[in-house]
Amino acid sequence: MFHVISLVAVGVALVLYAGVGVLAVTARRTLPWLDGQIVRPRLWGSGALLSCAGLAMFRYNEWVRDLTLLDVVFATGGVLFLGGVVLQVRSRRPGRISA
Repeated sequence: MFHVISLVAVGVALVLYAGVGVLAVTARRTLPWLDGQIVRPRLWGSGALLSCAGLAMFRYNEWVRDLTLLDVVFATGGVLFLGGVVLQVRSRRPGRISA
């Protein structure tokens, strides 16, 4: 039962996060608490969508039965997730350097 709840909870979180990514890409808007930090909202939204795709591949790869295909799915999920994180970091305002 816990496994089903976990699948549903992760699915809902991924759909919400992907929705925020689509909103950022199409309307160039981000979440209200990120307005001052995000300089390029379309880049941030693209990173959110890539991260969602990678996390979905990580979470739902248990249905793949072929071990070679499982390795490919897991590696592709990792590349997508890390690529999304890099895009989201690059879209932020650079921090101040304090001496």
